[in-house]
Amino acid sequence: MKLSSRFHRLSSLTLMTLMLAAMMAACGDSTATTAPAATTAPAATTAASAKTAAAATTAAATSATTVAATTAAATTPGATTAGATTAAATTAGATTAAAAGPAATATPLPTVPQAAGSIKVTFWYGLGAPLNGVVQQVVNKYNSSQTKYYIEALQQPDYDATILKLNSSLAGGSLPNVVQIYDIGTQRMIDTKKIVPVQDLIDKEKLDIVADIEPAVARYYTVNNKLYSMPFNSSAPVMYFDKNAFKEVGLDTEKKIWTYTEILDAAKKLTKKDASGKITRSGVDFTLYSWIFEQELATQGATFVDPANGRAGRANKLTFNNDAGVNWLNFLKKLQDDGIGRNLGRDSGTTNGTTRDANFVKGEAAITFNSIAGLRNYLNSAAKEGGKVDVGVAYLPRPEGAKGGVVIGGASLWITNTGTPEQQAGSWDFLKFTAQPEIQAFWSSNTGYYPIRKAAYEVQEMKDTLAKYPQFQVAVDQLRATEPSVATQGAVFGTFVSARQNIEAAMEQWMTGKTTSAKAALDDAARKSNESLDEYNSTVK
Repeated sequence: MKLSSRFHRLSSLTLMTLMLAAMMAACGDSTATTAPAATTAPAATTAASAKTAAAATTAAATSATTVAATTAAATTPGATTAGATTAAATTAGATTAAAAGPAATATPLPTVPQAAGSIKVTFWYGLGAPLNGVVQQVVNKYNSSQTKYYIEALQQPDYDATILKLNSSLAGGSLPNVVQIYDIGTQRMIDTKKIVPVQDLIDKEKLDIVADIEPAVARYYTVNNKLYSMPFNSSAPVMYFDKNAFKEVGLDTEKKIWTYTEILDAAKKLTKKDASGKITRSGVDFTLYSWIFEQELATQGATFVDPANGRAGRANKLTFNNDAGVNWLNFLKKLQDDGIGRNLGRDSGTTNGTTRDANFVKGEAAITFNSIAGLRNYLNSAAKEGGKVDVGVAYLPRPEGAKGGVVIGGASLWITNTGTPEQQAGSWDFLKFTAQPEIQAFWSSNTGYYPIRKAAYEVQEMKDTLAKYPQFQVAVDQLRATEPSVATQGAVFGTFVSARQNIEAAMEQWMTGKTTSAKAALDDAARKSNESLDEYNSTVK
C-alpha cells in the first residue's frame, strides 16, 4: 500500500496498525467447525512427482487430523481466524479479528517436500486454525501435481497482519510472490503499483475463466474493467432464524425474502418475556455491524462512495449517509425500542458478536444476521446446546420494494511484480490451480465459503456438501439473485477500515440516544470519513 509522506513522518506502521485493526469478521470470515477429510494426492507423472505425491497423501491425511484437533477451539459461531492481538484491539471502534476469542495458535502443518530443481514461490495468507489446514492442503495438492514450481505457504497471524507486513516491506523488504488480501484492501493493493493484474495474464493466454467465475464475485474484484486479483475465499451475509421458534408462532419457515415490516411483526410474535418483563427470547439479536450496514445499502441500490462506488473513477466522497443507511438504523432502533430486539453493541473490536451467536444457538434469540461462512458453526454449536434450535437461512431483510442484493466479502490472491519471471509464472500457475472447479469444490466443502467457480457445483464433492447443508443453497440463491449494479458491485477506496469504525460509532450514538437522528449520526461519520479519504487520496501518485 502507498501511504502519505505525512503518515511516514508520524510512523506509518503505528498509524496503519490503528487504521487496519482486524477486519476479518467484518469481511464475512468465520472459522469452519468441520475437519477437512483426508485427500489423496493426484497421480504423479514422473518419478520425482510420484515421491512428492506419496508425501502429499500422507501430509493431507495428517493435516486433516491436525485440523480436527484444532477445531475444538473454534466452535463458537462467528469466531474469527485471528492471530496475535494488536494494540489497536483496544481502540474504540477498531475491529479485531482476535476479539471473538483467543489468538489463533500456529499449528505445524505437514507439507510436501520440495522437488529438486523446482522454483520456490512464496505465498502469504492470513487464515488461522482450522482454515489454515485447508489452505495447506490446497498447497499440497498443487505441489504434488507438478515439479516445476514449489509453493511455500507462510501463515500470517491474520488479514491485518498480512497487509501490515506487506506495507512495511514496500520500502525495500522482501515481498511475497503471492499474497492473500481481504476484499477491503483492494484499492490499497492497486495503489501499491507492486502487483500484476491477473486480467493481463488471462488475456495473454486467451483464457475464458472469468466467464465461469460467479458474477457477483468477479464484479467485486474488477476495477476499471480489469480483474486485478483471483478470488479465493468469498462469502456474503444472510439472515439466520430458528425454524422451531418460527413454527411455534406460525411463521413461514420457507419464506426467503422478508421486509423490515415483516421482520418487525415476526419479532413481536417471537419475543418471550418472564413475569418481570425480562426478555427470555428476543425476536432479533444484533450487533452494530458495519459490514451488514453496507449490505443493507446494496439491497436498496444505494452506493457507499462516489463516484459510482469507486467504479467510475477514484472514490472521492463517502455517501453512506443516505436514505438507505437511515432506513437500516431506524429499523434497528425500532426493534430495540419496541422491546422485540436486543442491541448487543458494536461488533468491531468486541466479543459482542460471540454473545449474539451464543444467544442464537441456545434459543435465546430467534433471528440474527451473519455471514454464510458461519453456517457450520451455528449448526454444530446448536447441536451441542441440545438441538433446541433448527437453523434456517433466509436472505437479508430489506425495505418493501428493494431489489438490490448482497456484496461479497472474503479475500483474493494477488501476484506481486517483484519476483523473477519464473516466480511470476509459478504464481500464475498456482492461482489458476486454486481456481479450478475441483479445487474450489474441495475448498468450499471443507470451509463453508462459496466456490468462486460456477462449474464447481457440478463436482460430486460439492453436490454432496449441498445435500448435507441445504441451507447453503439459500445463500447461493441470494448471491445469484443479486442485481448487477455499482451498488451491489461493492465499494473500493483506500480508507475502508476507518470508515467502518466511524459507521459503527455513529450507529452506537443513535442507538443510545446520544444524537438527534440517524441521519445526523451518519452525517457526522461521513464527515470524518471524508477527511480521512481526502488525506489518503492526496498522497497517491
